[in-house]
Amino acid sequence: MDRIEVIVVTGMSGAGKTQAMAIFENMEYRCIDNYPVALLKEFGELLRTSTKYSKVAMAVALEDAILAVRVLANMDWIDLTVIFLDCDDELLLSRYKQTRRSHPLMISNKASSLSEAIDVEREMSEPVSKLANIVIDTSLLKTTKLQDLLETYFHKENQEVFRVSFVSFGYKHGVPKDADLLLDVRFLPNPFYIEELRPLTGNDKAVYDYVMQQKETQEFIEKTIAYYDYLLKKYEEEGKMQIIVGIGCTGGQHRSVTLTNFFADYYSQYYQVYKWHRDADH
Repeated sequence: MDRIEVIVVTGMSGAGKTQAMAIFENMEYRCIDNYPVALLKEFGELLRTSTKYSKVAMAVALEDAILAVRVLANMDWIDLTVIFLDCDDELLLSRYKQTRRSHPLMISNKASSLSEAIDVEREMSEPVSKLANIVIDTSLLKTTKLQDLLETYFHKENQEVFRVSFVSFGYKHGVPKDADLLLDVRFLPNPFYIEELRPLTGNDKAVYDYVMQQKETQEFIEKTIAYYDYLLKKYEEEGKMQIIVGIGCTGGQHRSVTLTNFFADYYSQYYQVYKWHRDADH
């Protein structure tokens, strides 16, 4: 029999599980929200014996995630992928205050305040995130970008393909939590100090050309490609599903955007590539 694709979506409460499930529903997955973990063995047997389910996405609370993964991972008819959604604690606090929703741990009386609930979940999150195949930081991720990202990972024609994501960012806005590798390009000449280039980004030809024509940039590209050609191949051979490369400059507008565009274009010859300019796409 064909293996059944099951995606477990978990992570910090407020980090976007509801939005992720809506996206999977649009991709024609059978979506299940907060299914009782105690009944997962019976549900697994249903998947094994039924022809109705070929793609399933399950939203699982953080406190139930480890048990859910262990149960499902022991079913050899299931092809399991675990997604962990993360978010900055201050943004989680802000989101709950704006929506006036109650945190699940407060509802279950496991925390007496919103701040305490987030702290408790943060402690629970570390072992769960280590089990995940994919970690996504939604702190500055718009819903449309989350959709683009999940579609890149899970469109049928893209399955079983090693994916490389290049994300530009500004160090002054913080490092992406989900980045596996970081490239710091703050040593390159900065277009910010050229008046006519300051309001532009690396998506504009004038900035792109300025950054790319620098001797330091060309030397950096040559050395980085030699290293990454080797490194990405080894990650692919190891069986990793995805690698996220963060490329950072000071503000995330000029140098990092330029180099992200270059490396995304270059490596799209060899891999399934996703590109996002975190601090220049707002």
